[in-house]
Amino acid sequence: MLNLFKKKIPEKELTIPVFEVELIGSVLAYEIARSDGEISDDEATLLLGEIKKISEKVGKDEKDILKLIETYSNDSVSFYEFIEDINKHFTKEDKILLISFLWDVAYADSNLDVDEERLIRRIADLIRIKDMDVLKLKDRAKN
Repeated sequence: MLNLFKKKIPEKELTIPVFEVELIGSVLAYEIARSDGEISDDEATLLLGEIKKISEKVGKDEKDILKLIETYSNDSVSFYEFIEDINKHFTKEDKILLISFLWDVAYADSNLDVDEERLIRRIADLIRIKDMDVLKLKDRAKN
């Protein structure tokens, strides 16, 4: 199994590699997509596009990365360990990109489910993104 989630990062380093930002984003986006009970074709297409980018950056097969995301999502009780990594290593810009991506996934099927919105807002709150910014990103994704 890939061990991309537990890469050791020096304390002085402020950000983590872009592919890890994208990987964490993909796991959280997978959670958003499945929070309404099913992953639509449009949501899957958006997720697979992100997974393809990650696979090219890390030289791993897309299927392996998808399996890792699915396994982690299915076996995980909570996404809070990601929140700690995000708050410790993501820049504000990384956090904004993450929330924007989550809104894009939520709106991919042209239907924002209440559970999708609740989860995105909870993640945004935990990673300290202001409501005003969250709503702007939501509006941008909606349109």
